[in-house]
Parts: sequence; structure tokens; C-alpha cells
Amino acid sequence: MPHVITLNQETDTPARRERIGKVMLTYLYDRSRDSQQAGARGQDFIAFCGDEKRLAFALCDGVSQSFYGDLAARFLGEKLVAWLAELPFPTDSESFRHALSAQLAAWQPEAAALVAAHPIRADLPPMLRQALLQKRENGSESMFLAVLIDHEAHQFAACWMGDLRLRLFDAHGEELHLPEAHWDTRQRWSSRLGAKHGAPQVLLRSLDGVARLTAHSDGFGSRADMLKRFTLDSLNALADELLSLPASDDLSLLDVALQGVPTLGAPLETPVPYLVPDEPALCWQPVAGATWYRVWLEGEGRAFTADLDAVEAPSFVLKVHGLYTCRVQALSNDHLPSALSAPLRLENAPVTEAVITRQAEPTRLKPITVKKVDAEPVSAPAKAVPPAAVPAPAEPFAWRLLTAVAAAMALGLSVVWYLVYMR
Repeated sequence: MPHVITLNQETDTPARRERIGKVMLTYLYDRSRDSQQAGARGQDFIAFCGDEKRLAFALCDGVSQSFYGDLAARFLGEKLVAWLAELPFPTDSESFRHALSAQLAAWQPEAAALVAAHPIRADLPPMLRQALLQKRENGSESMFLAVLIDHEAHQFAACWMGDLRLRLFDAHGEELHLPEAHWDTRQRWSSRLGAKHGAPQVLLRSLDGVARLTAHSDGFGSRADMLKRFTLDSLNALADELLSLPASDDLSLLDVALQGVPTLGAPLETPVPYLVPDEPALCWQPVAGATWYRVWLEGEGRAFTADLDAVEAPSFVLKVHGLYTCRVQALSNDHLPSALSAPLRLENAPVTEAVITRQAEPTRLKPITVKKVDAEPVSAPAKAVPPAAVPAPAEPFAWRLLTAVAAAMALGLSVVWYLVYMR
């Protein structure tokens, strides 16, 4: 089962690069300004998987008008990369399109169940909650672009629905045109219907003369020409510029350098993680030169990763339920990645209502008593004086005394009423 490497939709990933097999990947993920200010997930999604022989990657753009478009984007991106990573390289376009269409249809019921189970917060305003319920009926949708590069066949296979862009460049940075490629902004994949507005688009092509493949979302807009040549710093500067615009959109980019791959420094040291007692968490000492860490997880029928920024006290908390084998890797823009650490088993058991994690202490109620108060005669025609507050009683209720006090108060009020209104 291949490990699908994914970028976190809940945070922003600055421009980074890493060596995978024979190629150098450069990628960037930035949420829109509105999503950043609201602390919301991005609608775009990036995933990839590769080794010395092949590389598979996917970019997905969730449809914001659908029910949580980020949900469909992540689901579809992971599925596409895992499928392509193990797919024998297609022999022709039509067989590739047919196999892809069958998979897109096969994944639809699973996605529909995922959408149906996705919670909607109970504290939302009624109108917003009703709108989300209506959107859920229509399903979650996403556009996608996925590519399989086969180094032995010296070819690549691409498939897409929507307006995510695939661009090819030669060794001089000049763009190679794809006249056979057709982009239809109406096309997308739906958790309710599967493929919408036609069959997916596919492309098979030789890698002859191709130095780079670049895939990016429509968030780059008219500044997409800046991607012909770039550095990590220029990519970050471009992202900052685009996100400062009033109508900023999510930005996602993945570039694959096939030629002119720069030489990186020696591999980083391997992290040595240890378990945190009584918590589903790992900790490890910082690795010199590391820019970020990657936790590789396998279990519960899944194999996936989580990337974490390098901090003074690096740690990882398992948020999904289940038992997983975990390994940690250190990465850097300027060094080869470290080896994977020794495996550790990490479990996050679901808490059910029958499980009590802390015994609540019983509340001890003290008996309530009433302090005896001597009754004072009521002199007419003076106005009635409100009774003084009775201190907190310290003995059991004396019901006879309370009855007598109540009767005396009622009699006093009757006398006052008679003197005021009947005279």
C-alpha cells in the first residue's frame, strides 16, 4: 500500500522542495485571505506519491458552492494518487479514460456516505444550518488534475476535470503547448453523481523535450506566467502579493523538475521519537538543519502522512481513532531527507459514553434547619414592615413554627388592609 503524502488544508505551506526518486518537487499551498482570517480549511488539496520508478500526484479544487468542497477535494485527491501509483501505465487514451471513469463511479458511494456522516454544528444560525443541510443533499464537489509519470516508459499520463492547469516547459523555460488538451470549467466530480458534465479529460504524452511539469490552481490568475521561472523566495513573494488582493483565492502549485535537478546536501540525521505516557502522541529532539518533519502512518487500512513545521520541541498528536505504526522523517529545502525512524505503535481509542475517565465526587448536602425567631406584635395603624432576611438555617425544618409565622404575617397584613381601605 503506497503512502500518499498530503499537505494540510488547515494551515499554509510555504514554497518547499524535496527530492523524490529522480525528480525534484517544488510545491506551495496558501489558503485565501478570507479562509486565513476565519481559520477555515482551504478548498484546494495537494497529494503525491513516488519512488525511483514513478511519481503520481494530484491537485484538487473543491467547489465552494457545494457542501464543504474541501471534503470532496481531499477524498478524491487521496484516491486518485493511490490508484495511479499502482496502475500499470496505460497503453492508449481510451482505455485510460474508461478505467478512470469506472473508478470515479466506484468511489461515489463511499464519498456519499462520508458526506452524509459529516457533522453540522448545532450552534449555527438557523438559516445557515438550513442552507448547509440543503447543500448536503446536493453533495460535495471538486475539480481535479492528476498525473502519473513513468520514468521507465519515459511517458506521463494526465487526467482532469475542471480548470486546474497542467503546463510543460523545456530546458530553456519556454512553454510547450498542448493543443490536444481541452479545459472545461463546468466539469467536476460529485459525491452524489460522480463525474458531472461529461467524461474526464485524459492525455498520454512522451517526456521527450520536457524539463518540467507544472500543475497549479486558478488562484494564480493572470500572474501564472510568473511560474515559467521561479525560486522559492519568488514563489513566496508572489503568493503574498496575490493574497493581498481583495478577491484572493486559494493557491496550490506542484512543479516536477525532470532535468537540471539541483544537488542537495547530505541527508539529515534521523529523528528518534518516543511515546508520551497516557497520550496518543510522539515527541523527539530537534534535528539540526530540518525545516519540517513528516510523520508516516500506517494502520486501519490506510497509509498516509502528516507534515509538521520544525519547532523547538517537535511533537505529533494522533487525532484519528485507531492503532497506527508511526515513523518520523526530517526534511529540508537544502538537504536530502533523513531516513525514517524506527517504528512506534500509537493508539487513539475512541471514548464512549460508558467509559468514565474521571470519577466525579458526590455532592454532600447539609441538612437545612430554621433558626427560631421571636414574633413581634403588629401595632396598628403602622405600615407593615417587610420581614428581615432569615439567615441560612442550620437545623431541620420545623414545619409547625413555619406555619405559625406564616399565619401571623397573614393576620398582620389583613389588619393593615382593613385599617387603610375600610376606615
